[in-house]
Amino acid sequence: MAQLTKPELLDRVLQGLRDGGWMPLVIEGKHPFLVRAANPERASFDLRVYIWNCTHGGGNRAPDEFRIQVTSAIPHIHPKEATVLLGWHDDTQVFAAWDIAAHDGQASSSPSAQIKEGTLQDAHSKAFATQVKDNEIVAAFRPIFLADYALSSASLHKTGTSHRDIALLNKLDTLTDEEIDEVANSNRRTVIRSIATKYRAANFRDKVLGAYGHKCAFCQVQLALIDAAHIIPVSAPDSTDEIVNGIALCKLHHYAYDSNLVSFNEAYRIEVSESRCNELAAAKQNGGIAKFRNALTPMLQLPAKQALRPRAAYIRASRRIRGWRA
Repeated sequence: MAQLTKPELLDRVLQGLRDGGWMPLVIEGKHPFLVRAANPERASFDLRVYIWNCTHGGGNRAPDEFRIQVTSAIPHIHPKEATVLLGWHDDTQVFAAWDIAAHDGQASSSPSAQIKEGTLQDAHSKAFATQVKDNEIVAAFRPIFLADYALSSASLHKTGTSHRDIALLNKLDTLTDEEIDEVANSNRRTVIRSIATKYRAANFRDKVLGAYGHKCAFCQVQLALIDAAHIIPVSAPDSTDEIVNGIALCKLHHYAYDSNLVSFNEAYRIEVSESRCNELAAAKQNGGIAKFRNALTPMLQLPAKQALRPRAAYIRASRRIRGWRA
C-alpha cells in the first residue's frame, strides 16, 4: 500500500472538495492544514484537516484492523473551523473519519484510531459506510463527500439511537426518499438527504460521462471540464437520472444549453437560437458569436450504444419545458 506524503494527502483533500463542487483555497499548507472551501452559491467554510495514512501496520493486530497513527500533531477542535480527523486509505481510495471530539487532545505514547477493513471496502463499493466502535461511530466515504461530511460531522458521529438513522448511509444505492422522510430528527434527516442527493448526482454524472467518453457532445472537448447535464431539467417533475435523459457538455456549452442559446432536436442536430442571438445583439452582448458557432459540431457526438443515446420523448419534453425558441 502506498504511503503518501503530507503534500500528497493535502492533494487528496483538495481534489475531494473539487469533486464535490467546491473550490478550495489553501490557507495554511503545513499540517494540520487549513483550507477555505467555496461553492458557486458563494457559501464558504474553513476546514481544518488532521490527516494520516490509514494502514494495517503489521504486527499482532487483527488482519482486518486498519488505523491511523497520530504523530507530529495532536488533534484539537478549532472552534471557528470545521475540524476533521481523517485517514486516507490508498487501496480503496476513500477517507476514513473519526469523531474529532472523541480524540481532542489525544496524546498517549502511541495514539491511534482504528477502522475495520470491511468498512473501507464498503465505502469503496457503496460510497459511504459507518461502523460502531467502542461507543464511537467511525465513517468512511468516497472523496466527493468530504465537504458534506465536514459540514455535518457532529451529527454523523452521534451514538445511541441516532446510529439507526446514520446507518441509512450504508445503503445509498437503494435508499428511498420515503425512508429518509421517516427519520424523526430533522437535522439528521437533512444530513442524510443531502448526502443521498449528492450520491445520486454523482452516480448520474459517472454514468453519463462514461457513456460519452468524458467528451462534450457539442464540441468534443475533454480537459476534465465536462458536466453531466439533464435533458429534462432536474427541477421538472418528470426528470429522471437515466443515461438517456443525460448528455455530456463542457462548462461553456452546459450553460449555453441551460440558457437556451443552443439546443438539439430529435434527429440530434445542434441548433443555435437565432431569437436569443438577436436579443444578445440588441443588448450589445453578442461578441464571439461566430467563434461560438464554429466550435459546435453539426450533430451531437453520441455514445456508440444506441440504447444510451438521448430519448426522443425526453428531447421533445425538454424543449417544451425550457421554452426553446429557434
